[in-house]
Amino acid sequence: MSTPAPFDFNYFPAWPGLALNNGRYTVLRKLGSGVYSSVWLVSKNTDEPGFKYMAAKILTVDGTRRHKAGQMRELEFLETVTAREEVDCLPLLRDHFEEQGVQGPHLCIVMNLLGSDISSFRRSHPKQALPIHIVRNVISMVVEALSYLHDSGIVHTDVKPDNILFTVGADTEKVEKYLAEPPAIEGEFEVNGERHPLLRAQPIPTDFSPEMNAFDAELMRCVLADLGQGQWAGKQPTTDEFSAYPLRAPEVILRSDFGPMLDIWAVGCITFELLAGRWLFHPEATEHWRLEEDHLAKMLEFTSEWFGTAMLDHAALRDEYLDGVGSVRAIPDLSPVSIEEALANYNILPENEIAPAAAFIRECLHLDYRDRPSASELLDHPWLRDAFHC
Repeated sequence: MSTPAPFDFNYFPAWPGLALNNGRYTVLRKLGSGVYSSVWLVSKNTDEPGFKYMAAKILTVDGTRRHKAGQMRELEFLETVTAREEVDCLPLLRDHFEEQGVQGPHLCIVMNLLGSDISSFRRSHPKQALPIHIVRNVISMVVEALSYLHDSGIVHTDVKPDNILFTVGADTEKVEKYLAEPPAIEGEFEVNGERHPLLRAQPIPTDFSPEMNAFDAELMRCVLADLGQGQWAGKQPTTDEFSAYPLRAPEVILRSDFGPMLDIWAVGCITFELLAGRWLFHPEATEHWRLEEDHLAKMLEFTSEWFGTAMLDHAALRDEYLDGVGSVRAIPDLSPVSIEEALANYNILPENEIAPAAAFIRECLHLDYRDRPSASELLDHPWLRDAFHC
């Protein structure tokens, strides 16, 4: 008999056939996991109207504690979003409850079912980059989602391709085709003397191709998911660390004013990433400078802007990285590269598409957040006006 695999019981121990919320839901497959949660495909076992299949995000014991301490506010944000008119670019709350695990309680958040992410979709393209008509549509949906969030006083703080997911909705046939394939099992674990299969995460794949034409791209719908790292705008944030490192805005690194414009900076970064197949900012530390210093220097190089007095007056780490005039102390000599040049270097975009795309990216990447457009204003940018118009 094989030895059960070690299981981290900070996570909720789930397996196919497990009943949740007193039999209201049945666990079917594992969709994904993160630092503070795992996500499961569940079926609803009631006759109530609505979708048969949903996603249950089950927080770890630690994540549940952080939720109760007010350090993680995803449930609050989902309640706020769901209370508004129905939106198709954000996850919507369907139910929430607690389940008891081996090490303590786990908050379970049931939402509409979503599929695979745009990051893996991009990587599946032979060039690791997406055609401009797909990128424009994806970014349009992300900006629309941010417009809803920001109007509700919510800062996402973790806008990245991994958190942009394809919708599945009421496509029962698609889900049942996915379920017809056997689950990926990594081993087994033991709970209360019983052994259960240890499942590997298997997102529901999309039927869309990264090489699809503009007409087919009209049909794709995405959601800006994972509000687990979100913050209320205008309130003291519960952490100083926001965003994946290459997507961090200058105000995050310098500990300047916190607000929704850090999401707009991330939009500029991911637009470049989806178009070029590479990060715009890829800072590296050396024996001469730190990671943050290289990141700030690259911001100066790509934007051809300088950190202004209004921004630096509120920057807690100004003296840590910058000199008296706002230059990076450890990297005084810069090598400016325009966003147009950076896009052209990868030889992916048609030449006539480079300048309009660069103009959009540049609008998002003003060093001073006050100079960036709001999400609502960004929806009217000329580059996005062609979204969903082939």
